[in-house]
Amino acid sequence: MNRSIISVLLVVLICIVAVGFYRGWFTVSSRNADAGSNKVNVSLTVDKGKMQEDAAMVKNKATELTGRAAKPSQ
Repeated sequence: MNRSIISVLLVVLICIVAVGFYRGWFTVSSRNADAGSNKVNVSLTVDKGKMQEDAAMVKNKATELTGRAAKPSQ
C-alpha cells in the first residue's frame, strides 16, 4: 500500500514539474564559471507571478464553466 501511494505521489510531482516548465513557471539557466575551470553554474528560477496568473485564470474559467452549468437551459 505504501509503495503505491509513493508511486502516485511521484507521478503527480513529475506532472507538476513538467507542466511548470511548459507553462514557464520554472526556468533553468547555466553559465561557465571561468574559462580555465570545469565548473558550471546552474540556476533554477521560479516565476511566482506567472504561477499566480495561471491559478487565477483557472479559477475564473472554472467559475465561468460552473456558472453556466448551474443555469437551467431554456
